[in-house]
Amino acid sequence: MINTLRSEWIKLSTTKSFIWTTALFLLFSLGYAALAGTMATGDSLATVFLFAGNTVTGLYLLGFLMIMIQAIMMYTTEFRFGFQQQTFLATPKRWQVAVAKWLLYLVIAVVLTFITVLLCFYTAKALASDTASSILVVWEDEQARRIMWQYPLAAALLVTFCAGIALLLKHTAGAVAVVLVWHFALENLLSLLPRIGEFVGKYGPFTNLYGFITNYQSVDPGWSVEMGGLYFGVWAVVLFILGIVVLEKRDA
Repeated sequence: MINTLRSEWIKLSTTKSFIWTTALFLLFSLGYAALAGTMATGDSLATVFLFAGNTVTGLYLLGFLMIMIQAIMMYTTEFRFGFQQQTFLATPKRWQVAVAKWLLYLVIAVVLTFITVLLCFYTAKALASDTASSILVVWEDEQARRIMWQYPLAAALLVTFCAGIALLLKHTAGAVAVVLVWHFALENLLSLLPRIGEFVGKYGPFTNLYGFITNYQSVDPGWSVEMGGLYFGVWAVVLFILGIVVLEKRDA
C-alpha cells in the first residue's frame, strides 16, 4: 500500500490539472473572503459585523466544487488516457489502487480545506475595518471553531461520494455532470414535485450535507444537522464500496 500511495502521489503531483484546479480553489475561497473583508467597513450597521460564516462562503459555494472535480479526476484521468492497464499490472489488487487514491486525496482535501478556512478568516480580518475585524476573534468564536472541523469533514465526505461516482462511471465528463446536476438541480427540482417532493427534500443526500455545512436544516426529517452529515456519509461509503465492486468485476 505504501508503494501504491507513493506512485499515486507522483501521478498527482505531476498532473497540471490538479495544480490549476487547486489554484482555482484558493482563488474562489480567498477571493470571496477578501471581498467580505473589504465590505466590512464598519460605516453602518449593515457592515459593522464580520462573521466567520461570511468569510468562507466562497469555499462553500465554489471551492467545494473544485474538490469534487479533483476527486473525480483522481480516478477518471487514467481511464481517459488509457493508463489504467499499466496501473493494474503493477498493482493487481484493484481495490488497493482505489483505496490508495481515495486516502491520498482525502488527506490532501482535508488539510487544504482546513488551511484555507484559516486563511479566509485572517484575509477577511486583515481587509476589514478595525471595528468589524474585532467582532471575529478566530480561536474564540464558536462559529469559527465549528467551521474549522465542519468544513474539512464535509470535504472528506465529498471526496468519498465523488470517488464512488467516478469508479462507477469511469468517465470524467459524465461523472462531473452527474455530480454537478445532482448538487445544483436534481434534489431542488424533485422537491417541488407532489408526493415525492417532501421525501426528496427530507432524504436527499446533498440537502442533508449542506444542511450540515451551513448548520441549517431547511426541511427537518426528524434528526439534527449532524445526523444529516452522517446520512450523507452513509451514501458516500455505499457508493464508494459499489464503485470498488464494479472496478473489480469489469474489464480494465
